[in-house]
Amino acid sequence: MKGSIPSETDKILAVLFVEFDNNYGIKLSYQVPENFIAEVKFKVLENYFVTKSKQLHGKLIVTQMFDFQTIGIPTEIPHSNAVQNGRKVSIFNIVIVTKVGANTDPYEKILKKLISYFTIFEQEKQFLSSDGKNSRILGIINSIFHGINDHGYCCVNVIDELNVIKLSYVNKDHCVNPPQIKDSDVPIIISNLEESAAWDLTLRELYPFLDNQKPVRLLADLSLLDLVLVKKCIQSLIYYNLAFVVSPIRYSNTYYVTSAIQSIMQDSALQEECIEYVKMDERYPSPSWEVIFNLYETFQSGIKLKQVFLYEKPFMRNVNERRLVEFGLLKGILKRLHKYPVASSKINDTEVSPELQDYIQHQVLDGQHSYDDICIKLNWKLEKVENDLDFCKTITIIQKLDV
Repeated sequence: MKGSIPSETDKILAVLFVEFDNNYGIKLSYQVPENFIAEVKFKVLENYFVTKSKQLHGKLIVTQMFDFQTIGIPTEIPHSNAVQNGRKVSIFNIVIVTKVGANTDPYEKILKKLISYFTIFEQEKQFLSSDGKNSRILGIINSIFHGINDHGYCCVNVIDELNVIKLSYVNKDHCVNPPQIKDSDVPIIISNLEESAAWDLTLRELYPFLDNQKPVRLLADLSLLDLVLVKKCIQSLIYYNLAFVVSPIRYSNTYYVTSAIQSIMQDSALQEECIEYVKMDERYPSPSWEVIFNLYETFQSGIKLKQVFLYEKPFMRNVNERRLVEFGLLKGILKRLHKYPVASSKINDTEVSPELQDYIQHQVLDGQHSYDDICIKLNWKLEKVENDLDFCKTITIIQKLDV
């Protein structure tokens, strides 16, 4: 999965490939950018890169000397066939150099994954013990430096199109714990997924159907994917801040504005983000924050989206009302009012109307299933559910805001 771009503090300053050579000893074979680290400084650090103690092989070693920080894992990989340069093993370290104090956790994961790639490639393709090693290594560390810094990920064809290294920078401090995904949830994509879709097989099949309107169950049906896989894929997108989920957005939905609207009044960056998100047509001037604020304020006492559309006419101000709601839900500015039907305990099956039989049979009148959940589970239109349940004397409707 595509990662996030490192902050300026956490960006890579250089990537080094250090190895043990029988003739030269510890050797700085490649570095990107070239000449980043002088030989004098390298001599001070070399024993941290390729350690004499085998007990330190496979262990993360972080140094903070001079004006930078180094992150590396001394590694020893046995050669799969012939002896190379008089040795049966490759002893090396791919070292990532950052500013002092940069977060090491994302880079530790990158290095461990890279070592596992190298081990597999050596076993299957003699990656380290073959003559073509040099150009491959330089290409890999060059891709790590530019790809992680510029995009948060890199993808390198090492030997052929079937042998690919894929690495991504993931800072858990910026990740979101994904919620449990319901069948009725609608994924809202907030980042370009084209590159990520090339990495993830499930996302590749799902990608053509992600339009910010279809619920998860429908996405699974259209993509011919298992529902559990689709939910896991959506959770992964949420974790990497590439998407969030909302209940289906309909003009009949009722929304309430929350106190979070006040925090945006002091945050000009968030105001600009909101303006860009809700703008309907790039050809016309952007709406002002005052216009958007007034639209959100119309939800003060709870109002249907249809009423906002008809009376406030956001489209006349170049505001997409659907994206207005999406942004409001994402930032906690809006909460939606949901309906949960509960059947009376005194219901007698012989007295139940034919319309209610299906609801009882599918056990959705327990106060735990919203109208959205029922629509998805029974594959019915909202209008039918409302007509069947809203005025039924044996049904109590509990109304609750989003948590």
